[in-house]
Formats: sequence, structure tokens, C-alpha cells
Amino acid sequence: MTDASWYRDLIAGRVAGRPWICATDVVVSAAAAAVQLLDLGAERVLAIGGSRGTGDLPDAAAIPQILLGTQGDDMMGAIRASEAALAAVPPDVQARIDAFDPAGEARVITALFSSGAPVGGRAVYGARPAAWQALEDKTVIDAFWDAAGVDRAPFAVVAPADLPGAAAALDRGAGTVWSGDAREGFNGGASYLRWVQNDAQALDAKAFFSAHCDRVRVMPFLEGVPCSIHGIALPGHVVALRPCEMVVFRVPGQPHFAYASAATFWDPPAVHRDAMRAIARRVGAHLQATVGYRGAFTVDGVLTRDGFLPTELNPRFGAGLGAIAAGLPDLPLYLLHLAIAEGEPWDFRPHDLEALLLDAADRERRGTGHRLVPTPITTSETLDVVRDAAGWRPVQGDEPAHARLSLGPSAIGGFLRAALVPAHTPVGPPVAPRLAELLTYGGAHWGIDLGPLEAATDVTAG
Repeated sequence: MTDASWYRDLIAGRVAGRPWICATDVVVSAAAAAVQLLDLGAERVLAIGGSRGTGDLPDAAAIPQILLGTQGDDMMGAIRASEAALAAVPPDVQARIDAFDPAGEARVITALFSSGAPVGGRAVYGARPAAWQALEDKTVIDAFWDAAGVDRAPFAVVAPADLPGAAAALDRGAGTVWSGDAREGFNGGASYLRWVQNDAQALDAKAFFSAHCDRVRVMPFLEGVPCSIHGIALPGHVVALRPCEMVVFRVPGQPHFAYASAATFWDPPAVHRDAMRAIARRVGAHLQATVGYRGAFTVDGVLTRDGFLPTELNPRFGAGLGAIAAGLPDLPLYLLHLAIAEGEPWDFRPHDLEALLLDAADRERRGTGHRLVPTPITTSETLDVVRDAAGWRPVQGDEPAHARLSLGPSAIGGFLRAALVPAHTPVGPPVAPRLAELLTYGGAHWGIDLGPLEAATDVTAG
């Protein structure tokens, strides 16, 4: 079977001997991508980011770095500020880009959610056409589900003024979930999502959506594990991968969900795994047939007692793909996705790629969780911890860590991250409960009150 080196060599042939610019919302992420490009043979690389981010940075002599200094009141505000700054860089940054790339031949690698707008006059590699991006709007996706033959929960798409009536008609007793449109651009990470359970929450949510959206999708609250199924649309085949748990916390008494990343330790029952993979194939085929889609995509939803019910489609690289490909460190999967989206005329060997990724994802599990916090953090710290009968505590002596906590800067203040060690994390059940405990412990350790976090209930367990 084809191994990771086949795809690495394909990408290296495109990357080698050329200048590249990595431009994302966070300099740490841009620099990490730059390190990968240099390893693949890039002639030189420039890293640009909105905010610094959490973690170490490489030597600036090897990888020049530009910090734009963008900020935001919340995650989406920070992302939008960085996207706006990258689309219209200030004169001093433009001068540095031109000095780095005087011939104007560099291509740009951007974040997975990027609009694809040029950066400093340089084109983005693998940029998504507008027709692909439009399908990420949560209020337009139901026609797509119908055409692709994908079942989903009852819904209504209404103007903000009509939200109370739509919610009353759809509430099954656990409240309703409201999701806003993309009038203001991309929104993700549950930022435009509200779980409305009472009149006061309905009033606040209606005010929010009235200010930010023209249309809102309403559906019953679905109990179960938030999860996603990823696929990769390639000529002649749709790669269908394994389900990923989406680590999404509930905040008791609040209508907000707290998105915290993705994990592959969870194993849903085989019948649901198979059904979700079949959905990925149908969705990928319909994406190809209708908008000529190429590359990775993700279908997000909830595994309920009635099976998997989708809630949104993200026609782009999904966060869970990083966990899926973690067992293949020599496979630059994000760059492979960009090459497919770009339309590179390569032999991608899709059946081999599917087998390679499925084997790696089932063999080597990964899981992280994070929280953005308003507390101003200026330096980065790490803490290795273990979990015993009393809960989480720092490692002692040479005992092996069960997880690592990291705290550092973010565009809104601070960023707390928890990474589980696979050898000490159970395979099978969801890891959201474990990560909720771990992040709460980390917050307490560094004097940050995250408030209570609750994980979803796995209604298929047992």
C-alpha cells in the first residue's frame, strides 16, 4: 500500500525551491507551518500572524516573523481582526513582504478558515471559491441535506423577529438551539450558537441575532455526543474517515456552548460509525457534483439515540483532521488538502489514502481541549500532570505524565490548552468529561476561574 512518503514527495515537489508566506491569525501557528515548509524544501519562508499565540517561536534568523498586533473581544472578533489585517496589510508590513519576495512569486498558506484573499498582493494556495464558502452558512444547508439524501432534525429558518414562535413549535422539552447566518462572514466555534431554554435566554438571544444576522436556523436541542465525520473529495472517489468527538462543553445556566477542539479516543458503536462514513461519501459526492468541490470537508452533528443527525457542513479542512493524522507525522495533511483544493494534477491514490488515514487514526488516538480566557497572559508556561483517585495533580519525580497543560497569550488575553497523553487515556468513551476536569484544574492552578464546564451525555453507551 502507498505510504506517507508518496504524498510527502508530491507536496515537496511543489514546495521545494520556492518562497512561501505563512499568514494566519497566530504567529506561533504561522511559524509552525513555516518550519514544515522549510523541511519540505522551501527556499525561504516568512511567517505573519495577527497575535503572538501560545508556545515557542523558532529563530527569527531562520524564519522571519511579523506580528500584526490584532486583538478581539472574543474568538470570532480576534479571527476577523486578523483576517482584515492580512487582507490589507499596513505599508511597513507590505514593504517587508516585498523585500522578502521582490519578484512577487511567493504563494501564501493561510488558516483553515481563511477567505482566501491575497496577502500583500500574493495569491493564497488552495483558496476556496465563494461557492464553497457559501455552504458554511448554517441557515442554507438544509436544501443541501435534502438533495444529498441526509436525514437531520426538524428545523425552521426565520428572521430574528420570528424566533420565539419557531422555538415554541420545535421545542421537545429540552429547549432549542439557534444558529445565525453568515451575514458578517464566517462564524465558528459555537460563537453564533445559543441553547435557549427559558424566556430570559430567548430575549437575550433574539437581541444578539437581531444585531448580527438576517436569518437564524432553529432546531430542537439534541442530547448526545457532539461529533463530526470528515471526508476528502478527490477525482473518482470520496475518502470517508472515522468519526471524531467534538469537545464541546455546556456552561450550566448559560445558553452558550464552549467549543474546545476534537479528539479520536471515542469509539461510537460500529453501526453508527458505518452510517456516518456513508454520510461522508454522499456529502462528498454531492459537493463534487454541485460546486466542483475538491479537498477535505467535515459534517458536524450529534450522535443521538436516533443516530447521527448533522447540524452543519464545513467545506474546508476540519480541526479533527489534525487528530486523525497525528499517527502519520510525515504526512503534511493540511498541505495535501490545499494541493487538492488547488487542483494539482497528481495521482493522489485515494483508496490508499483512505486506508492509510483510517489505520493511523484507529491505531494512534489523540485529544486536546482549550479555553480562551480574558485574563491577560504575556508569557507561556507548561505543567505536566497525572490523574489519580483524588483528581489531577502535578507529576512527582519521574512518574509519567497523563496530560500536559499549557498557558500562554492569545488575542483576547490568554489561552489554556490541555493535551492528553494517549498511553494514559482510555479508548472508547468520550474524553470531554476528562478534559473538563483537566481544564478546570489548570485554571485553578494558574488562578483563572473558568466557571463550571459540563460534558454532553453519551446516550448510546451501554
